[in-house]
Amino acid sequence: MHPTMKKTTILACLLATLATAGVARAQQPSSEPEVHFPFPEVPSVILEPQERLAYLLEHYWSCYHFADSTQSNRIVGEQGFADYVNLMQHADSATCALSAAVFVDSIAKEAGRRRFFEELTVHYLGNPQSPLRNDLVYAHLLKALPQTPQRSFLLRQVEQNQVGTVANDLTITDGNGTSQRLYDIASPLTLLVFFDPECEHCQELMPQLTARTQRLSQTFPLQVLWVNVELTPEAHRSYYLPALPSLYLLDHKKTVLVKDGSIDAVEQMLQSASTIF
Repeated sequence: MHPTMKKTTILACLLATLATAGVARAQQPSSEPEVHFPFPEVPSVILEPQERLAYLLEHYWSCYHFADSTQSNRIVGEQGFADYVNLMQHADSATCALSAAVFVDSIAKEAGRRRFFEELTVHYLGNPQSPLRNDLVYAHLLKALPQTPQRSFLLRQVEQNQVGTVANDLTITDGNGTSQRLYDIASPLTLLVFFDPECEHCQELMPQLTARTQRLSQTFPLQVLWVNVELTPEAHRSYYLPALPSLYLLDHKKTVLVKDGSIDAVEQMLQSASTIF
């Protein structure tokens, strides 16, 4: 199936699913009555999936009672937000920007509701372990939210090195004091492994990462660069590293194929696109 047709089919199924239930539900206490997010009704005359999605995202929060501060309504709000993030991942940039502006305007009227949804934004989109993490959606919401110095810095970090863009150049220094510039490396594929030797999580994963990257470099034309962030302080300024270790896979033009991903994500990309390397 052509990728565009496949994406349209997935979107159509997703929209159909949301007509009766949510995609990614928050955990709800068994003692509470079952409740569901009040999705707006999409006019039946709108048939094309992307147009239906655009309408749904623009009016997504119109039936939700933001003023209700009860626990059950907070649960409904979290359920709705998880589904909202999932839908945003299938929309174009203009639709996401408009929807984010409408959403932020809805939560801006009361500080408590704003904090609640700001926390959900970080939980679902800023957490490296979140299955709904998506930096493009995160950037749209960060842009729409009231700007603070911290949020502006985070936005610049999130927008850097998006998949499909050319990665920032970086001068990498190893333990011997030898430096090499990323753009000077000629390789069909480059894997940047950012780590901190003092990080317990890095220490725990390093044996597995070493073994798997060695195997991948024997199978694919891949050069692995281990970037010690203690020796390369510019790494945190030039790359978004919410947690370490963090992996970036680049092609021969240093275009980002995997951003801040896991070794599983890197291997999946290599396997799926092996015919073009």
